[in-house]
Amino acid sequence: MVEDNKAVSLIICRVIEEMGHQPLLAGDGETALRLYRQREIDLLILDVELPVLDGCSVARDLRNQGLGLPILFISGNSSDGYRQQCQDAGGDAFLAKPLRPSELRAQLQQMLEVRVPVRAVSSH
Repeated sequence: MVEDNKAVSLIICRVIEEMGHQPLLAGDGETALRLYRQREIDLLILDVELPVLDGCSVARDLRNQGLGLPILFISGNSSDGYRQQCQDAGGDAFLAKPLRPSELRAQLQQMLEVRVPVRAVSSH
């Protein structure tokens, strides 16, 4: 998970752990890319607006490398244009902040059903 807001990342980590997975945290996009190269990651949760390298740039970089891992974008901006920008960058799903744990859990479960075994990744 890549999220620069501590409160949001705590919620996401709690949901991931409750689902029986291990979160991996990065606080910016550059760190997330470095962690991706060092670890096996099955799902990426990306905030769109991040320091150093934004979420859309991270997703485009991974997609340009041919990587097909599921990407869930999260953002406080939920306009249609913003959602389209995330989809164009390679995102598979989008959730608006504030996040509801039940909604996040349902979205992650749906995305993870395709990939077994799974270790969800979180970046803060």
